[in-house]
Amino acid sequence: MNASDVLVEMLKAYEVKHVFGLPGDTTMPLYDALYHARGDVHHIMTRDERSSSFMADAYARLSGKPGICEAPSGGGATYVIPGVAEANGSSVPMVVFTSDVPVVDEHKGTLTAIDQKLLLEAATKWSTVVRRPQMLPDIIRRAFRIATSGRPGAVHIVLPEDILHEMVPDVSLHAEAACRQYPSYRTQAPTTSLEAILGELLRAKNPVMVVGGGGVLSGAGAEVAQLAELLHIPVGTTINGKGSIAETNPWSIGVIGGNGGRPYANQLLTEADCIFFVGTKVNSLVTLGGRIPSPERDVTILQLDADPSELGNNLATTVATCGDARESLAALVQMVESRGVTAPERLRTAADLATMWDAFWAKAQERAGSDDYPMSPQRVINGLWETAPDDVVVVADPGTMTPYTAAQFRVRQAGRSIVIPRAHGGLGYALPATVGAAYARPDQRIVGLVGDGSFGMTGMELETISRLKLPITLIHFNNGSYGWIKMLQKLYFDQRYYGVDFTPTVNYAGVAEALGVRGIRIEHPDQLESAMAEALVSDAPTFIDVPTISELEETPPVDAWLEALKRQEAVR
Repeated sequence: MNASDVLVEMLKAYEVKHVFGLPGDTTMPLYDALYHARGDVHHIMTRDERSSSFMADAYARLSGKPGICEAPSGGGATYVIPGVAEANGSSVPMVVFTSDVPVVDEHKGTLTAIDQKLLLEAATKWSTVVRRPQMLPDIIRRAFRIATSGRPGAVHIVLPEDILHEMVPDVSLHAEAACRQYPSYRTQAPTTSLEAILGELLRAKNPVMVVGGGGVLSGAGAEVAQLAELLHIPVGTTINGKGSIAETNPWSIGVIGGNGGRPYANQLLTEADCIFFVGTKVNSLVTLGGRIPSPERDVTILQLDADPSELGNNLATTVATCGDARESLAALVQMVESRGVTAPERLRTAADLATMWDAFWAKAQERAGSDDYPMSPQRVINGLWETAPDDVVVVADPGTMTPYTAAQFRVRQAGRSIVIPRAHGGLGYALPATVGAAYARPDQRIVGLVGDGSFGMTGMELETISRLKLPITLIHFNNGSYGWIKMLQKLYFDQRYYGVDFTPTVNYAGVAEALGVRGIRIEHPDQLESAMAEALVSDAPTFIDVPTISELEETPPVDAWLEALKRQEAVR
C-alpha cells in the first residue's frame, strides 16, 4: 500500500465514517484512496475549506467522535484555519489533514508552498509533518490520542504529495480503541480534593454551580442534575455549557454571564457565598468583567477542570482539582449517597427559582409575542422553541442569534443540542455547520440560525445542502447589516455608522431557490410559525428569510450593552 491507502485504512481502524473537505492538486493521491474506500468512509465535498472545518467541528460536538477534515496546499491550508481554531479554542477534538508540495520541493519557491506546520501551530494542540511514509501510522495514533485526551482539541498533520505516493513497508495499522471517541482516558479527581469540595458545598448557605463546555463534552448531564438535586444547588451554565442540565430541571437557572445570561441567574451568582465552577475557563464573560464574584464579598471558589492549567487561572480558589467532569462528579455523588448526606438549609429553594423564572419569562414574553415587522428576535426564538421537537439540534451563528438563543431557548434534555462557536465567534459558521450536525445526528431535526453577515461568507454551502439532500431548516435573521458592530458604533462611537450596512433589496430566498433549496420570505409575522412547522417535517431543506429588528432598536441580552444604555440614560 502507498501512504494514501495507509491513511484511509487508519481512518477505518478509528471507525471514521465522514471526512469533510475539497480537492486540490496535491491531494489527488488521497482522493484516489478515498475513492476505493467510499463504501466505508464518506467524503463530503464542500465549497470552501473554512466550511469543511466548521462541519467537522459541529460533527465532533454532536457525535462524541473526533471531527475529520482535509484541505489542499496553499490557499486551502490558509482557509481551513477558522474552524480549526474554533474547535481547539472550544476544546473540541478535530484531526485536520493538509496536503503539501513534495518534500523535495521545499524552499524552492514552489507554487502553493507555505510552512503549514507553523501556520497551524497557533490554532492546534499539535501540528506535525509526515516526512517518511512509515511514520504515518504512529503519527495518526498520536494525533487521535492528543485530540481526544486531557482537554480535547484540534491536531494537524501535513501530508507532502510525494509522501502520499510512496509505498509503506509492513507496519501495524492498529487503532487505540479508547481514542475513537472522547474524552479518552478519563481521570477522576483525587478523593481528598472531592471531599474538600463536598465539605465546602455543605457549609455554604447560598451555593451556585456553574458548568461550562467541559461538562457537555464529558457527558456529565446526569451527574450535574444528581448533585444539584441531592444538595439543592442552583445550576447555571456558560453558553458552551448549555445542555449540561436540562433547563426544565427545577434547579436549572439557565445561562449566566455577559452574553445571553438571564439577569436573575447573574444576580444569584452575585449573591452566592460559594461558586463551584466545573469545566469552564472562568473568563471575563463568565465573571461579568470581574464583577462575579463580588470583590467586596468573601466567596468560596471551587473549581474542577480536566486541564490543570485552567485551575486558579482567573480566580483565587479555595479548592481546585483536576479531573474529568463526569467521572469526578459521579464520585462526588457517590460520596453524598453512601454517607447518607442530606441537603442543608439553603437561602434559595427550587420554588424561589421557579418564581424568578416566571418573572423573567413574563417580561420576555412581551417581546416574544410581538407582532412587530420586521420581527423581534424573541418571537423567532420562541416560535422555534414551541414548534420544534424536544430533541431538535440548533446551530447558531455568533451575533444576534447567540444571546437570544442562550437566554430564551430552553433545552428540554441534558446533552449537546445547542451549538454556537464561542471561542472565536467566526461569522459564516452556522450554515455549513448544520451539515456536520446532520451527519452526526441523522435521526434528529437540524435547525441553523443564520445571520445575514454570515450568509455572505458561506452562503454557497446551500448548494452542498441541496446536493446532499439534507432535510435542514435554516432561519435567516435579516437585519440588513453587521448588526453587532453597528450596535458597538451606536454605544461607544457616538453613532458614527461606517462599513456596516448591506444592500436592502437582496432576495435571499431567491438565492436559496437558485441553489436548490426551498426559499420562503416571511412577509407577515403570522407566517412564521407555520413556515417553521412545515419545514421541520419536510424531507427537503428549507431556507426561511425573516426580516428582523436591528440591535439598535432591540437590544439583545448583552450585559455590557444594557449597562452602557443605563449610563447613557442617566446623563440625559
